[in-house]
Amino acid sequence: MKKIFTVLLAASLLFVACSDKPKLTQAQIEFFKAMGEKIPYMKPDTTVVLARTSAFDIRNHDIMENVFQGMRGDITIISNVEPQRIESFIMQVVTLKAQQEVLLAEAEKEGIRITKDTVNAFIEKNLYTPNGGKEAFMEQLKIQQIDLNFVREDVRKNMLIMKYIDEVILSDLDIRVSDEEVGAYYEANKDQYQQETVSARHILFLTQGKNDQEKSVTRELAENVLERARSGEDFLLLVADYSEDPGSNTSGGLYEDFPRGRMVQAFEDASFNMKIGDISNLVETPYGYHIIKKEGHKYGFTLDEVRSEIENILVEQKKEAAFPAILDSLVEKYEYTFLL
Repeated sequence: MKKIFTVLLAASLLFVACSDKPKLTQAQIEFFKAMGEKIPYMKPDTTVVLARTSAFDIRNHDIMENVFQGMRGDITIISNVEPQRIESFIMQVVTLKAQQEVLLAEAEKEGIRITKDTVNAFIEKNLYTPNGGKEAFMEQLKIQQIDLNFVREDVRKNMLIMKYIDEVILSDLDIRVSDEEVGAYYEANKDQYQQETVSARHILFLTQGKNDQEKSVTRELAENVLERARSGEDFLLLVADYSEDPGSNTSGGLYEDFPRGRMVQAFEDASFNMKIGDISNLVETPYGYHIIKKEGHKYGFTLDEVRSEIENILVEQKKEAAFPAILDSLVEKYEYTFLL
């Protein structure tokens, strides 16, 4: 499901229900004027139905935002690429739009709902955080002339679609995984399952961008916290109070089951060479000073130890393989026809 979700969301971030003629930016108007010289039905001042279903039509203006984004707004592509190839891309966008509208209609028929809090949590985790926070993300939207409510509604609809796929379409599938399939997957991925891994918690005191005097103050603080950790203070509370690692401070500073080669060298060396339960000296990396507490050390997994994990992976793979045919049948039910 994660793969299906990622593909649909990435491809459809700007697919929402459109007004009769959505407002285009000046750059988009110039882009589609140029395209309209080769592909008349994409002229920005016309409205053309590109595809029809029993429930809705898809017009040129419904997909212009996605065509523009998909071609990176690069007007030179229109000059350098044959019209047939551009039309092939447009057909793909229209088909995806139709699929999404069908799934949305079916989800609403089933009475599926997505709460405002769920949408906000998704935006915080998947849009604000990866883009440097809310202010930075809002600045990106401003540059692209996209309204946050536009994005919020789009996220809601895509989450609605994915909930429908997960709870209705795929939940009805009777998918089974045999012992032979599990064994074959384990053998094919033996390197992954026989890796030596460590789990460790850490407290990070950032030094990036600091001058020598500031680094000295940071080190003094880190040494004080190290002394407190070794004297028996609750390590999780110290993580919550002091760690500046956004990747782990909300999970108690935990990095779980990481193999060699995943972390920076100094952090890796300390983590692998310590005994379980030990607390390290200060470990300096390009990020800053770390206090590391080793939680676990594994020397690979037997088939029985990872059997449930592999079964879940194989079930998800089979669901993903079955999904396209199910989607095609749904679209066919709506009598989808591409008109051009």
